[in-house]
Amino acid sequence: MAFLCSGKPVEGDPYAQKARQWETGMLRSCCNNPLGCCGAIICAPCCVCYLRKEALNGDWSKYSCCQGFVCGKCASCIPMQQSCPQLCLCLEAICCESCAISGTRMYVQAERQIQSDPCDNRIIRFTNCMQCLSCICNILACFDDSFRELARIIDLIADVIYCMVQACMQAQTHHELKLHPTVNDYGSAGGAGHSSGGGYPQAK
Repeated sequence: MAFLCSGKPVEGDPYAQKARQWETGMLRSCCNNPLGCCGAIICAPCCVCYLRKEALNGDWSKYSCCQGFVCGKCASCIPMQQSCPQLCLCLEAICCESCAISGTRMYVQAERQIQSDPCDNRIIRFTNCMQCLSCICNILACFDDSFRELARIIDLIADVIYCMVQACMQAQTHHELKLHPTVNDYGSAGGAGHSSGGGYPQAK
């Protein structure tokens, strides 16, 4: 179903033409990093905190809520970001889990100049579509009881899909950080030596 969604980058995507590619795409991250995937399924907020710390290389002076990728300028209004970043991150991971996961991934992608992967785009868009469908069904159920059972089923499906996708996304980020702890660990410019196509099989 995810392949019905477009894999094209959004208009103005700053990562569309970057030289590097992810060491593994989200589709195969559970195979290439099974421990990271299992950890994210068991306790997603814990993985959020760990991966953010790793992405920042332990430099908490670089911390901001969702690394500024989700809230934009509004993030500067959030208290404790500089005075107690660890506590702020814990609250971010618990209260805004999906935004926190995306924030870490986008920070790694921006810092390391990693290209957007078409298959990743499809998976993310499919997940977003399912969340929107769930919301629409719940709104309809407020006005028509005949939609109530459908809304519950779509809720369950959307939640399962989200749980799987967030685990794959965190496993992908963890795999990248494990192989390249810092931005200087990539060797020659242009990402030479990286797996082509984000870890997907290449056409011959």
